[in-house]
Amino acid sequence: MNKIEQIKGERDGLDVGNDIPRYAGLGVESIEEENLERLKWWGVFFRRHTPGFFMMRIRIPNGITNSAQLRAIGWITKTFGRGIADITTRQQIQLRWVRINDVPAILDRLLEVGLVTLQTGMDNIRNVVGCPVAGLTPNELFDAAPVARAFTAMFVGSKTYTNLPRKFNVTITGCRENCTHTETQDIALIPATKELADQKVNGFNVLVGGKNGSGGYRIASPLDLFVRPEEAAEVCSAIVLLFRDHGFREARNKARLAFLLDDWGEQKFRDALAARLGRRFSRAGVDERVPKATDHVGIFRQKQGGLNYVGLLVPVGRVTGEQLPEVARLADAYGTGEIRLTTGQNLIIPHVPDAKIGDLLRESLLKVLRYEPSEVFRGLVSCTGIEFCNLAVIETKARALGIAKTLEPKLPNGKPISIHWSGCPAGCGNHTVADIGLLGVKTKVDGEVVDAVDVFIGGSSGPHATQGIRVMENVPCDGLPQVLEGLIRYGEFEKVRGQLRTLQPMPPVPQASAPKEAAGVKPLIRLEELWEGAAKVVRVNGTEAALFNCQGRLYAVQNLCPHEGAALSEGVVDGEEVICPLHAYRFNLRTGACTTDPNVRARTFRLIFSRDGFTIEE
Repeated sequence: MNKIEQIKGERDGLDVGNDIPRYAGLGVESIEEENLERLKWWGVFFRRHTPGFFMMRIRIPNGITNSAQLRAIGWITKTFGRGIADITTRQQIQLRWVRINDVPAILDRLLEVGLVTLQTGMDNIRNVVGCPVAGLTPNELFDAAPVARAFTAMFVGSKTYTNLPRKFNVTITGCRENCTHTETQDIALIPATKELADQKVNGFNVLVGGKNGSGGYRIASPLDLFVRPEEAAEVCSAIVLLFRDHGFREARNKARLAFLLDDWGEQKFRDALAARLGRRFSRAGVDERVPKATDHVGIFRQKQGGLNYVGLLVPVGRVTGEQLPEVARLADAYGTGEIRLTTGQNLIIPHVPDAKIGDLLRESLLKVLRYEPSEVFRGLVSCTGIEFCNLAVIETKARALGIAKTLEPKLPNGKPISIHWSGCPAGCGNHTVADIGLLGVKTKVDGEVVDAVDVFIGGSSGPHATQGIRVMENVPCDGLPQVLEGLIRYGEFEKVRGQLRTLQPMPPVPQASAPKEAAGVKPLIRLEELWEGAAKVVRVNGTEAALFNCQGRLYAVQNLCPHEGAALSEGVVDGEEVICPLHAYRFNLRTGACTTDPNVRARTFRLIFSRDGFTIEE
């Protein structure tokens, strides 16, 4: 039995909460070694890089918070935490430089504003991630935040869920735009539709077994289940309890859900889930996600008329005790007091009326937390690094900022790029799903041990997830600016992903079939049915056509790529071109010409405008 399993077997982690007041009075030296581990069940983490000090992690389901909570966190940060805190890739906030003497006062202050730190570490269900603009964005199938809250309410404070074999990550999202890295999660509920009793029903498809650490990125497997929103929390609970009862516990690096799934296979796992729930579910529905991803940084229309949300970049997620209450003030003055946190470590102020947008954009804080950052900063994500993390082997945040500042004036804007830093193989910076992923290592230069990285390119999550490929090893961090500049200038990351998809076996994803064509009736298309960059498949005289909304104009091309038959409707729109998801061939939406291979051409269709919408000319 490993040490952690022994500690859990002797006493539940939640029980250490009764000892916190005593430890606060006696000091850090009074804490027994096994209780230093159990304190993590209360979100209190001893940091050996800062002897005598702790980190505290605050649970914020779906990243939805408010001005009162942010003011409280700002006060704690200034009073007890040397003025800094970090937004994480799980949409929560980590407090720094906390003394055990101050933990009771911090817990009390958080509780006053409805926040807890429970079960945010060790072998627990971590913060449930969701689309940060759930309920706001017109690009969602439905608002899934209530499901995230319902599931969180089931397990927080319950000892039923506090002795898992290992940590457990969950995302629940109704957003079509892949903003939560679903394929990296132990459970991912993704937006889907299903025809049930002759009605189209909104719900979730279920993915399981994704991970970043413990051996690297494993893309979550589809369970071939469709779940309605009202039954989703129960299904998540049953999956967690299957893991609790049957997951491996001998070796910590082999204890994630992914290893149980690989041992059992999807069919046995699905059968065991049905047995635990006492019923079977429908087969998977249509995956309603679009291929593109979004970070929600910028100014966006909400689906509520006359309102907008403003996404602000927080460089590498580091915020100060002065900035937090200022964000709270802006949320009160220009919105409703609500604030959202993103998996990209950024902030969103929603519910801003059209009339107030101009005044908000002139606020001085938005010169620091920018709504229109450069591409180098926009896609920059970093884990904690060796500054505070016991596992990290290199410094990440400061170095990521420094290199980004060096690159910013050298690189032209307009080419989206994501650069993610992870200080160790645990992968908390999500380096596996970025255009460029940097994994911290040590190497020797002239006999001296220095910080270095392994460089990955082409990783992604979403409906066509790819395992990024390691292209460089042991690159000293001092030489990284030149390496990254070359990669950003000349890297064709979408092409790399297209090539990787041909090499990696991809699980089948249910897709919508083209609507049946009634005899003598042409499909009617309305522009408002398609958001920018989205596609819809219709059938024209027996041929599938993909319709695209590009800058407010509709285009129609044959759906099947003339190169090798992939669905162009699943491709990414870039300007006036669509990029085939299989081999990254580029087709002009207006002419059908292929800029990748001039010998290949896609058929285009003429759209005829009528009073009620558009029809396609045969």
